[in-house]
Amino acid sequence: MKKIMALVVALTLTACGAVFAQNFGGTTTGGIESADSYADRSTQDITVEDKYAELHPTANTVKLTMEYTPLTGEVHFYYECLQASYDQGEAMNTAMGVFQDFAAEHGYKHYYYKAKDKSKYFKDKETKQRMARYSSYVYFTK
Repeated sequence: MKKIMALVVALTLTACGAVFAQNFGGTTTGGIESADSYADRSTQDITVEDKYAELHPTANTVKLTMEYTPLTGEVHFYYECLQASYDQGEAMNTAMGVFQDFAAEHGYKHYYYKAKDKSKYFKDKETKQRMARYSSYVYFTK
């Protein structure tokens, strides 16, 4: 008698498992998207238009670039100019202006610094001129 009851329970569990497997097996993506389609994980390189000339009056030619990751809201900002005309205060003011405009354009309310701002001095390989690069790393929140 015990063997018959164990066999009935085993068959019942197998049948229930088959029913659930058929119900959920046909909808493998029902409501669940694949891992590749959740969000954009790539980093976007943005060349910022230099409309901030009043914030850096001593530097004539300035290159402003950003690396933006939409998924995390992280932004790496780079301010690059000739070393002779570089002023860190002006670079910081320009970065803050760019961050405020970027936050307004993309619907962010706040930004936080993820790391200490850095200044780097180097020699440009193409033009052989001494350059300075100011970099800032921030995190935007909504």
